[in-house]
Amino acid sequence: MALTDHDTFYGVNRARAVAHRRGLGYVTALEVTTYPHNQMRHILGHGVDPNHPQLLAILNRTQGVFRKQTEAWIKVLNEQGIGRELGLGAFAYKPTVMPGAVLKLVLQHGLMTESDAWASVRKAVDFMPAEFYAPLPSPREAIDAIHAAGGLAVHAHPGSVPDQALMKEVLPLLDGLEVYTRRHKPDQIPVYEELARQHGLLMTVGTDYHGFNGDDYVAPKKVIDIRYLEKLGSRVEWPAVEQAS
Repeated sequence: MALTDHDTFYGVNRARAVAHRRGLGYVTALEVTTYPHNQMRHILGHGVDPNHPQLLAILNRTQGVFRKQTEAWIKVLNEQGIGRELGLGAFAYKPTVMPGAVLKLVLQHGLMTESDAWASVRKAVDFMPAEFYAPLPSPREAIDAIHAAGGLAVHAHPGSVPDQALMKEVLPLLDGLEVYTRRHKPDQIPVYEELARQHGLLMTVGTDYHGFNGDDYVAPKKVIDIRYLEKLGSRVEWPAVEQAS
């Protein structure tokens, strides 16, 4: 099991505890947001050291960007009189915050549809100048930090990248490509299977489960390549097994 939250390790300890209670191996992981923004160039880091300073420095920068985005969106919602009863101001005191956290709360209370909510987010943040996003790492910087932290770097949902030409610079740096994900349409999967083969990348499987509206978790239908599990090797943290007396 791996929890790959965006740009934070905040839920890792709880996720590991759940995995180990169920007898599952656990992989410390995350998903790093990279620049340019709105290109969905998200880099997964599997089996990383959550205390590595190079990686933490990147996360600190990205969290600053997301906090400002969240504050901007809450201001728009307040001006529209949406969600005042939800106490959105409390997000200012959370250790980590992203617009998606506010969006989930808004959706759970039925205040907006998901498409309207994302449109509202864009209204709040799209006017921000390019330099606002400058703290976000490039894909290369994110991959370098993941490798420095002892992890494997995988490009998440490559089919969601609007400018596919941007993939060329990243593919030679990666360990794997997330070919199988609910974000990909059936006709995209063969494209990324072939791309992974061309670049010698192992194909991984992801759920991209965000839990909006309390939706049930749907497990992937594709089984991960055993070679990727072997490559993870000692990065998998197995639960302690009680020795028989």
